[in-house]
Amino acid sequence: MSNNLANVDNRQVFLANCKLSVTQLKPLKKVLQKICKAVESTVGYSPRLTQLVSWCLLALSKTGRLIQVGTGEGKSCIVAMFAAFRVLKGEKVDIMSSSAVLANRDLKDWKPFFEKLGIKADCNVMKLDGDLKQCYECPVVYGTVEQFAGDWLKQRFHKMEIFGQRKFQCAIVDEADSLMLDKSHHVVYLSTDMPALQHLDPLLALLWATANQYSKINSEINVGKKLLFPQVLLENIQSPHLDEFSILQIAEDTGLLAKGSANQIRRDSRLVTQKLQNVTVPQLAKFFETVETRFPFCRFSLHCNENGQIEELNKRPPEQDSEGKKVQLLLRSGGLCQYMYSDEASVLKAAEEEVKPSICFTPCELSHDKHTCHIPNFLSKLVNSQLKVWVENAFEAQTMTENDEYVIETHGIVPVDYSNTGVVENSRQWANGLHQFLEMKHGSKMNPMTIITNYMSNVGLLQMYGNQIYGMSGTLGQQADTEALQEIYKGINTCRIPSFRRRKLFEVEAKIVSIEEEWIETICDVVIEQTSSTSFRGKRAALVICNTINHAEALKKALKNTGSGNKLYINNNMDNEATLKKKLEAGEVILATNLAGRGTDLQVSDSVKAAGGLFVVQTFLPINARVEAQAFGRTARQGSPGSAQLIVCIEHLSPLLQLPLMMMKLQSLLGNIIDLTSIAQNRFAVLMRQYQNNSIQNPSLFTRTLLLSLKESSVSEIKVGKEIRDTLAAESLSTHLKSVVLKIKNKEELFSQYLDVVDDLYRSANNKPAPSDLAALNEFWAMWLITDYKDSGCIESMKAKLAEELSSARQKLSQRQSPSSNLHHYTVFGNELRKKKNFKESIEMYTKATQEDHRWAAIALYNRAFAYLTQQNGKQDHVCIMQALEDLRNAFKSVELYREQTDVTDVYYTQSKRSGRAVSRFDIQLAARKEVLLLFKSNVEMAIRKLDRVNDFGGTVQVEKRKVYSMAPGRFLLPLLVHQMESLSAVHSRDILRILRLNSDPTMDILHDLWSLSSLGLTHVYSLDTSFSVGGFFSKIHRAISD
Repeated sequence: MSNNLANVDNRQVFLANCKLSVTQLKPLKKVLQKICKAVESTVGYSPRLTQLVSWCLLALSKTGRLIQVGTGEGKSCIVAMFAAFRVLKGEKVDIMSSSAVLANRDLKDWKPFFEKLGIKADCNVMKLDGDLKQCYECPVVYGTVEQFAGDWLKQRFHKMEIFGQRKFQCAIVDEADSLMLDKSHHVVYLSTDMPALQHLDPLLALLWATANQYSKINSEINVGKKLLFPQVLLENIQSPHLDEFSILQIAEDTGLLAKGSANQIRRDSRLVTQKLQNVTVPQLAKFFETVETRFPFCRFSLHCNENGQIEELNKRPPEQDSEGKKVQLLLRSGGLCQYMYSDEASVLKAAEEEVKPSICFTPCELSHDKHTCHIPNFLSKLVNSQLKVWVENAFEAQTMTENDEYVIETHGIVPVDYSNTGVVENSRQWANGLHQFLEMKHGSKMNPMTIITNYMSNVGLLQMYGNQIYGMSGTLGQQADTEALQEIYKGINTCRIPSFRRRKLFEVEAKIVSIEEEWIETICDVVIEQTSSTSFRGKRAALVICNTINHAEALKKALKNTGSGNKLYINNNMDNEATLKKKLEAGEVILATNLAGRGTDLQVSDSVKAAGGLFVVQTFLPINARVEAQAFGRTARQGSPGSAQLIVCIEHLSPLLQLPLMMMKLQSLLGNIIDLTSIAQNRFAVLMRQYQNNSIQNPSLFTRTLLLSLKESSVSEIKVGKEIRDTLAAESLSTHLKSVVLKIKNKEELFSQYLDVVDDLYRSANNKPAPSDLAALNEFWAMWLITDYKDSGCIESMKAKLAEELSSARQKLSQRQSPSSNLHHYTVFGNELRKKKNFKESIEMYTKATQEDHRWAAIALYNRAFAYLTQQNGKQDHVCIMQALEDLRNAFKSVELYREQTDVTDVYYTQSKRSGRAVSRFDIQLAARKEVLLLFKSNVEMAIRKLDRVNDFGGTVQVEKRKVYSMAPGRFLLPLLVHQMESLSAVHSRDILRILRLNSDPTMDILHDLWSLSSLGLTHVYSLDTSFSVGGFFSKIHRAISD
């Protein structure tokens, strides 16, 4: 009786909070009945009590609400029912899923339900721009947060008509914890091409080659590239009276080199390797000691590598060892040395200093050594501000692993969100050169660097819905998680719905093993045991969830060797329908990534249910408890039985987790041999000394470890691991709130400010601004973000600075000046004027381009030459011909610089390639680029020859122009035609993945490079028809006599 009264009281309190009377609930009851009938008639079941309660909570809430509904309780049904309710009220509803796979699945499952109610529904993923407007006319749109954000950017930034009259009225977020917390900092941006960034390709290749020259020789020591000892000594002695040959002479005088060797090397430097090949490490060490005696200010710490052990060769007494800074060197036979570095920061600094001498900003004297990166001066600020970041990313690319952080698809390198959803993210690229370094690492086609001119974060998009954000998840998390959600999304409430049926999940005791071999063996044993029949049960089915694709494939191979049949579910680019739709039979095993850990509903046969249901093995410790719960939520769904087990390898854990768990394993091993009380006391004492010396870098983790050191040894290893994991997750969440979200908001404020400037540009140009003005302003804004934005800066100061500089940029554009001094802007300005037949003004623009940087002005010079000739078409005088000739000859030299820099890219890339590697996709791409430049060069050369004849014999020329794409060689025409037909078919079928693959095909390389030249201003190429006359010939003779 008392329980019923309590329920009545709770209902009255809830209704009071909703500000609704019982009478007001009658229309709501009718709507609910209508919706329930539609569910029953289309999906074949009536909504359960928990689904009805969840719907009521959402429908009666005036402001946003997040509900925790157990996994397998039918969240997609609640979402569809609530969406229908809001549409019937006259609103538009956006339903956001954690992946495109789930969005498409839910639309397919629930479209008949919406149609029954007369509601149109669609999904915005995998759609072409032309189809999106029709999609957003539907009252209900399923999709991903990334797609909604990207479409908003197309509407707001690119002024595309996408949303029409659609407003941000109601958002329903499925897997709310993933999208609103774990991925709230994810930022969507529409990449903006800046063809001039191709000038940086040689530098990127240099950085990659440099990073590959550094290597680890043990866990603590890195070494640089191998250098001859004279170079090392010159760098450290730095005497104006000393050169390489002086050092070689000293080496000869001390007996390191044979008599006469120094002079022989002086005459032929190629002999140096031969003359030094017999020099041993001890001999070289003795020579360095001699040098130190002669130059006492120069001190070295010399080492050798003996069977993997680093030994110091010239160890000094402590009183001498403290005298001055010593250069750490690893000596090799053959007179070679390597600098040694004990920490990552010193490696990065050394690599940065190593590449700087090879960078030269033009205009300058050109070096033709195929090792100097000549970069236009307008990119100098970008290079100087980002060089350190690019160096870091070159080394980061070395540590990244295929099938962990990324996969290699036909269309190139593709990131994987392995820690959360396991989704292969086809439309995403890493920034700041990281993506390009990975492409060079694998010899893939290298995508051009892009600039970020627009962006929208997940949190920024969701906040556009104000207090109308609703969502569901099987794992809203602990108190810290819900408090974080309420801090980010103001006014949102949370609640938990009990399960409809008691969950029959049996969680098997977790196992932690030390090494990967034992981990694989343990998992195989467990899976085989569970999928084999016993005297008391039949065979079960198993789902093995792995952290990475590599781990899934390794386990698949191991299980195959045991004779167990299994399937992979690791890549959303594969056709997985057969795996997901078919009921799992007894003995079947699915090996998956986190792709199967959230939102995936695996069905099992009746025989599997009778044997105990699906058995889930989580093979790693997830980044937080919510991701872990999602994985275990794949089994024991809707009242069915199931069990799950966590099996973790210590080698796979982060260092912060490895140490305490290894200590516990050691403690367990030694527990029966010695008394470990004193060890625990010593550990406690060490931690306290660290605290007293203020050397604690992670206070909360220190506190946790301190407590663990005092606990009894009976505490399980997995419990300790989870406690530390949860501490780190809580800290990460706190940092996320205080720092990451704030930075996102600051950037979005600046972007909003820039959008206002763009809007003003459109208004001032009657909504038709010149494309060149828009591109130049976007580029200026992007460069400002990279070089001037500071995370630690005051937002108000940055907004004031941005306003001032954007105003200056607008002023320059109004005067037809490039706001970033980019010579290519002037070329494009000139093209727009030439198109209007304003030849004089266009020539002035091309002249400005040559004045900015004549070294890279090939296109401006070429266009100016033909502007001269076209201006007097068929009636050119001698001055006009000579002006055109001079420009074309200078253009020829400039094109040669483009070609040389492509060679520099090739040289450094080849240097970084592993020996014996076949011709790579990047090699093919570079060959196409060289061919395009050769075609352009040949066109210039042909025009020079014809104008030389006109100049020699008198006459005029007729100028004929054609699109730059006409330069494509004839042998490409048929393949391009076939490729074009396939592309049209892919577009018609809306197969985005196929479009990406076709676009990356080698037959497209020529067109891509021609497009790049077109973007820099070479929109057309020209040919000349010469005509000669007697009058022209005598005019030529007259000029010669007069001269």
